[in-house]
Amino acid sequence: MIGSVERYSPAAHRRGAAPPWWRVLRVLLIALVLYLVVTRFLVSTYRIESVSMEPALSPADRVIVSEIPYGPRVPFSSLRLPGQAAPARGDLVAVQPPFLNEPSLIARILEPVFGFATLQRLSFHRDLYGGRVSSYMVKRVVGLPGDTLRLSNFTLMVKPRGSSAFVSELDLSPVRYALSAALDARGWQPTFPFSGNSPEITLGDEQYFVLGDNRAQSSDSRSWGPLRMDRIVGKVVYRYWPPGSIGAP
Repeated sequence: MIGSVERYSPAAHRRGAAPPWWRVLRVLLIALVLYLVVTRFLVSTYRIESVSMEPALSPADRVIVSEIPYGPRVPFSSLRLPGQAAPARGDLVAVQPPFLNEPSLIARILEPVFGFATLQRLSFHRDLYGGRVSSYMVKRVVGLPGDTLRLSNFTLMVKPRGSSAFVSELDLSPVRYALSAALDARGWQPTFPFSGNSPEITLGDEQYFVLGDNRAQSSDSRSWGPLRMDRIVGKVVYRYWPPGSIGAP
């Protein structure tokens, strides 16, 4: 006989194959890397948790937030790449409110993994009392750097930089939206937090004023002040749930 006959050994074939647990782990690692790339440089999905943005957005609505318009953030740092434009009047944005305690370096590294494993339902972020809270809120940009603002009967009056007159936020914004101001609290005074009035303030450079459309039931810049640009995560560009409300919010 010329040549040789190769013998097939099932045992040898099994020794060369990757174990099942490694195949599962490899798929999970690939999925995690894709998740990090997409959510850190392209888009993220968020679930609306409160009534603060009604009537535009309701609890359980799901939206897509893009970091591309304002510049993607560099993972595990406060740096961000150049964006297409700065936040504009009327933009719906996902923000990280300043009352959240800044997580440690290890927590910032593990935060994306934690979000991936829990479908973004839990976060390492904690409030001032130590309770675990969502790391984001959705609000509307109503004040830009250099604006002078005052709140009157739940409507923001804006004097843009270089202007001498106050104008309603609804007249200035290129985006059409409605406000809700049903305050169901007997005896609530105009000087109390979340009321329809606030004293005049002027925003500095890189400061933005954000409010919820449901003015009577929103935690926003009235209570925690203007936001720096590094606290604005991205722009809400699309609502994909519920099916009857699909489209730009």
